[in-house]
Amino acid sequence: MDVTDPQDPVAPPTTLSRWGRLQRVLPAHPLRSGFAVALGVLLAMALAATIAGISTVLMSIFLGVFLALGLDPAVRALERRGVRRPIGVAIVAVAFLLLVVAILLVVVPAIVRQLAAVVVGAPETIESMQQSQWYLDLERNLGVDLSAVVAEGVQSLTTLSSFLTISGGVLKAGFGVIGAVSSFVMVSVLTLYFVASLESIKQSAARLVPAYRRASFSRLLDEVTSSVGGVVAGGVTLSSINAAVVLVLQLLVGSPAPAVLAIAAFFVTLVPMIGSLVFLVIGGIATLFVSPTAALIFVIAYFAYIQIEAYVVTPRVMGRAAAVPSVLVIIGAMIGATLLGLLGALVAIPITASILIVIRQVWIPRQDSETTPPIE
Repeated sequence: MDVTDPQDPVAPPTTLSRWGRLQRVLPAHPLRSGFAVALGVLLAMALAATIAGISTVLMSIFLGVFLALGLDPAVRALERRGVRRPIGVAIVAVAFLLLVVAILLVVVPAIVRQLAAVVVGAPETIESMQQSQWYLDLERNLGVDLSAVVAEGVQSLTTLSSFLTISGGVLKAGFGVIGAVSSFVMVSVLTLYFVASLESIKQSAARLVPAYRRASFSRLLDEVTSSVGGVVAGGVTLSSINAAVVLVLQLLVGSPAPAVLAIAAFFVTLVPMIGSLVFLVIGGIATLFVSPTAALIFVIAYFAYIQIEAYVVTPRVMGRAAAVPSVLVIIGAMIGATLLGLLGALVAIPITASILIVIRQVWIPRQDSETTPPIE
């Protein structure tokens, strides 16, 4: 056993080096350090619980920032035409408010009416579907009495337990709708605030860095916000065009709820690349209740539009704002959807674009400037 005193001047050098390394690893005051670590863990847990408790508010703020960045290109376009920024912000804010009012007063009642019509006409739709030739052929090929299966399903929904479950679900859904409307209003207010104060927010952020870095930081921040705004505005524009195409196709095939499917297409296709393919399946299944021929027509026509969107519409709308590799788009959307659901998938592409800008403008030039190896 080595009992050499580390303070002994004749101690072997190996023992001295080992004791020095041990002194560097071990804290000088173990008890005080242990309490500090425990306090840090408790504070971290409290912070995580606080963030989880206010996650809805943080999501609203986050969404308001991204919507504001999406409206900022319109303000800049007005500035390029000689309109002062305060007036441009007022014009964009009024247009945004008119859009919100139109959604609340026109689109929402239309969707409710169409959903009510679908529910009321569901028995007649199911009966006509059961009498169609393709349904009879499917039933004969499968060798199963599908009508009996449908009847048993309807009967099970009318039992007391099912009724109570559905009633509780409807009540919960009602509270969810109220919460969604309040969140929608709060996000709209935050969006208008961030649009009006975006420049002052960027100036305040620039003052948090040293003075000799403010110019480069402000330039990088402008590039990031412009890129994110272009991606958000382009994505909303593409989804709006997609929803309009779906609305026209559903009207042509005689769908009972074209506005509902158009709104669904708008939100689903906000996810780039993947959203259109997902809605191709959703829209095809929904149109199948009209007729197999109508579903086939919709699938073919919508698939043709997807090709036009990919090779013609998207390059014209997005331009240089979509300078993100396709593989990173897919990976970012998957990671965002896993972490935050649909909202995470929506903001994944702007965040990916921002990270790429920082890498290209900061990390790569710094690596290129290091031409000599470090001195060891």
